[in-house]
Amino acid sequence: MDFSKFSDDNFDVKEWVNSALRIRDDRTPVDTHASNLVMKLQLFIQEVNNALEETSNQTVNNIPRVLREIENIRHDASLLKEQMTLVKEDIRVVEENTAQSMKMLVEIDTVKSRMQDASRALQEADNWTVLSSDVDKVFESGDIKAIAAKLEGMHRSLTVLQDVPDYAQRRRLLEGLKNRLEALLSPKIVAAFNNHSLDDTKEYVKIFTNIERLDQLQNYYIRCHKAKLQKTWSEVRTEDPNRSMLEWLSTFYDVILSTWHTEVTWCGQVFSDPGTVLCTLITQTLTHLDPSLSSCITEFVKNESNIIEKLIELRQVTLRFAHGLEKAVSQQQDKCSTQAVNVVVDVVYSPYVPYLLDYPTLQQTFLTEQLQATRLHADGFMETAGLMAESVEKIFLLSEQAVEYCVDLTDGYATRGLCHVLEEFFRAYAGRMDECISILRKECALDLDSKTDTQSTEGLSEDWTMFQNAFRLIQICGDLLLKMENLDKRLLAAILYSNGDNKEHDTINEDKPSTPSRPFPWYNYLQNERPTESSALNELKQKLQTAGESAVVLTSVFEQLQALNERVHTFAFDIVFIQIRQQLARTPKLQVWSAQCPESGAALSDDLPTFSLSPLGYITHIGDYLLTLPQQLEPFITQENPALEVAMKAGNLPFPDLEDESEHHPGSYWLGSIARGTMHAYTESILRIHELTPYSTQQLLADIDYFCNVLEALEVTPSQTLMHINALLKASPDKFHEVATDLSVEDRIMMAIAGIRSIR
Repeated sequence: MDFSKFSDDNFDVKEWVNSALRIRDDRTPVDTHASNLVMKLQLFIQEVNNALEETSNQTVNNIPRVLREIENIRHDASLLKEQMTLVKEDIRVVEENTAQSMKMLVEIDTVKSRMQDASRALQEADNWTVLSSDVDKVFESGDIKAIAAKLEGMHRSLTVLQDVPDYAQRRRLLEGLKNRLEALLSPKIVAAFNNHSLDDTKEYVKIFTNIERLDQLQNYYIRCHKAKLQKTWSEVRTEDPNRSMLEWLSTFYDVILSTWHTEVTWCGQVFSDPGTVLCTLITQTLTHLDPSLSSCITEFVKNESNIIEKLIELRQVTLRFAHGLEKAVSQQQDKCSTQAVNVVVDVVYSPYVPYLLDYPTLQQTFLTEQLQATRLHADGFMETAGLMAESVEKIFLLSEQAVEYCVDLTDGYATRGLCHVLEEFFRAYAGRMDECISILRKECALDLDSKTDTQSTEGLSEDWTMFQNAFRLIQICGDLLLKMENLDKRLLAAILYSNGDNKEHDTINEDKPSTPSRPFPWYNYLQNERPTESSALNELKQKLQTAGESAVVLTSVFEQLQALNERVHTFAFDIVFIQIRQQLARTPKLQVWSAQCPESGAALSDDLPTFSLSPLGYITHIGDYLLTLPQQLEPFITQENPALEVAMKAGNLPFPDLEDESEHHPGSYWLGSIARGTMHAYTESILRIHELTPYSTQQLLADIDYFCNVLEALEVTPSQTLMHINALLKASPDKFHEVATDLSVEDRIMMAIAGIRSIR
């Protein structure tokens, strides 16, 4: 039995009992096994009790001895404290008695140190004299090691002699001697670098390090390989006139990377910071190209119609080079200074910086040219609507392309400028669309004064072609709103991508081939060149991030498109309403209302019931026209058309139902608006009638009743004004004013009806 678990801090009785019961012979019953365990535990408890009793006795017996030892320790501690106090007092006395002596010793030690410094200075001065006296002979001997040793000694001596009066003169002398040594070694140094002579180069590194001119030796190395790379630059440009800049620039970049990978191992055996040396080599090579890379880029895009696209193609070549260079630099991270890396990054990107800063202007020029080349108006309503519909796809293709251009060319840093460009672009586009609507309104004679309408009003035309084309314009507006939502999301992603990782970039260019991830992600041309604009971009980015899902970038564009949608809705409404307006324009002039009309003569009874009269042709034509509207609206309403749904939901029509603000079905909304417009025009037409005879009054009531039946069929409630007119027409002359007062009829309406009926 294992009794060790009883001393465990996490001892569990149940777990121990279950474990002990499981450990038994299959032939032994559980009860017997449990009895054996109880007996063993009792024996173990008895042993523990005996051990505790024995330990307790020993502890009690030892207590007097422990107390005596504690008392002895307390006495010894008291004696030690007294002795320490005496020692402290002795030390204080010694310090007081020897303070003057210690001060004298310190001064003597200072004098000794100064004398030693003076001695060394005199020795070095003497050494300088000895070394400089025969330096010319050493140079004449041509022994490089001896010359180097001589200059090293003079350099050490001059370091000690910094405070002598002629220090500057001695320094110039030493620098001149170093220049002589450098001139003597330069052919051999160049040969060693060209031949990659490791032993010779290491010796030169040692010499130049000792005379503190290692940077000059590195410059020799850089000049040797820079000359080779510049020669390659001239060759790749001129060897094949048919090769484009994209091809030969890629070849040149490959040579630079190949040079890095070839030289980095050898440089690592020679220089302590090979990465810095090679970064400096690339920097000086790209800086001193003839002709410069900037001038080559200018020549490359000079006659291009789409400069941005060509710049992106060229910059992709540079990005691939920068990506490879970044990998190479990262492998030498510990042996490459940050300053050298920053400089080479600036040099790699600097040829493109003027174009990056000018990107908004370039993009605006390109979009303006494309918009001017887009035809929006043609002869005929249908042709114009077709051109307007085709323009939507082109305009948003250009806009989405502009967002991609911004990301590909500027890494998203120019998105704030792109926002202004797109706002101007859509303002111009919406303006041209609005001009087209104005031209169509003029062609459809929608803005003519009703008094000057000369079109026939014998009946309402059944040609619904213009109405169908007007709804096509509404669908165009919906397409604009839908596509603008998608464009705004892409632009938002581009703004958030700027100065960030590449996840948004993948979303923006999800349909494009993968491009290299941005190398040297700390490079920010906008921060370097225009920090104010960079701060403004960061503020915009933070504002949009705070807004979350409700963030909108091109707010003004949405407002312009919404205004265009409103204009088109009004246009479509007027297309439907023009024939009703023309019909009602002549209604007040009908002869049937006049007393000179034979049909309204005295021969006819004034008491003729209203139901015996048939409505006149003008109102039946209007009623038939209104009842035909649902059939014409049905194809647009019933078919699934997201663009049309969005436009109709966002658009507003004249004569809305002010009493019911609930959301209606688009078909009902249109029918209600046209019906209420017809009511308004009809009431105004009635008020313009010059006179009514008793018979013509009954005829007008019959017309109004018919019109109300049509409204009921369209599920539109007659207006209060129409009901008041109907009540005033029915009222007898003696009760006219009483009815008007009871109904609280407007004075304008009461006076007009009273005048028409000649009631005073």
